[in-house]
Amino acid sequence: MSSTFKVDDMPAEYVDILGISYSTCDEQAVLERIAEAVRTRKPLTIVQPHFFHAVLGRNDRAILGLYRRYDLAIPDGYGMHAAGKFLYGEDKAFRRVSNGTDLYEILLKEADRCGWKIFFLGDTEQTLQALHRTITARYPGLIVAGTHHGFGDLDDENILSAINASGGDILMIGMGTPRQDAWLWKHYEKLRVPVMMTVGAGIGFMSGRKKRAPEMLRTIHAEWLFRLFQEPRRLWRRYFLGIPKFMVYIVLQKVRQS
Repeated sequence: MSSTFKVDDMPAEYVDILGISYSTCDEQAVLERIAEAVRTRKPLTIVQPHFFHAVLGRNDRAILGLYRRYDLAIPDGYGMHAAGKFLYGEDKAFRRVSNGTDLYEILLKEADRCGWKIFFLGDTEQTLQALHRTITARYPGLIVAGTHHGFGDLDDENILSAINASGGDILMIGMGTPRQDAWLWKHYEKLRVPVMMTVGAGIGFMSGRKKRAPEMLRTIHAEWLFRLFQEPRRLWRRYFLGIPKFMVYIVLQKVRQS
């Protein structure tokens, strides 16, 4: 699949990687976009595709179409950072290595400071209960507008009504790709929460039930090894098959851009 963007046609604040238009803005700029959406109640959708999401989109036009509908695509992980530098050089690439879990922490702190209300949709009831305890202890100013697990009939109108009636400022959807993306765009027109953000396994990390890699592994960009050790049966294909595919696709894009 060839990219629909040409390098010279891309706005300065975006770069195209495997057909997805990634924002090059830093976390502060992301928070400013979120604050503006909360203030104006104008919808803002956010996704954080990492290398494997880009691979999925490269091989499936339907999945790529879902990613391309978001207002803001933020690169997740060192693989995206390295690909950006390789394709576009230091000047146009991402300002720093961005990690989804780091962004969640920053966002929760800002929500605590600003009193933003967040509705969490996805994961298990046990994880959501742990999340509520974590947020209550660490972020007393943050309001949990509501929660609902990621199982059963999530197309139930009662669930949509509960989300809209919650008065939430931010909806975090954690059901895995592409399920969470398909759900969001199926119900986008009915949702009345200004900021809608897909977070994958993020609810588990925010709750503390999923453990992050030690700081040493994060420093050397090897957090993926820790995740692989935690969930080898689920993640081995992602890393052992996905990384080589990603590298080949990036080189092919570089050749096309030359």
